[in-house]
Amino acid sequence: MSNMIEKDEFDSQFCNVKYITEDNIVLLTWKKLCCYDDYRNPTTFALDLLKKHSNSNFVVDARNGFEDEKDDVHWGFSVLLPAMSRTDCKIVVFIMEEINEIEEEMDMWTKEFMKYFTVKKVVRYAEAVKYIAGQ
Repeated sequence: MSNMIEKDEFDSQFCNVKYITEDNIVLLTWKKLCCYDDYRNPTTFALDLLKKHSNSNFVVDARNGFEDEKDDVHWGFSVLLPAMSRTDCKIVVFIMEEINEIEEEMDMWTKEFMKYFTVKKVVRYAEAVKYIAGQ
């Protein structure tokens, strides 16, 4: 795994995570449902990118949805988010469709993220960049 952080990008059939230099954003794009290591490896990679790039912010493209395995939610809330809160990331933006069948799932995550970060929901990446730039 250590060699992956060198290139600032993680790509799998489930997810893509990359650092976008010009926006100072770590972008995590879900491609399809996943759980356990397929979920935890890319989110941990995103955490590492947030640590590596100072004052970067986190954007999650959830338009292709994700449902969470109970164990992953527990891990996310007890391990991942507290670790992210120790980075200098201040803003988390979720990209979602206006009407979304995972709204309930996302609301649960949004509430949890709001304990640590300023959180915004948008429908396009450009809106996320604009929101972050205005903060």
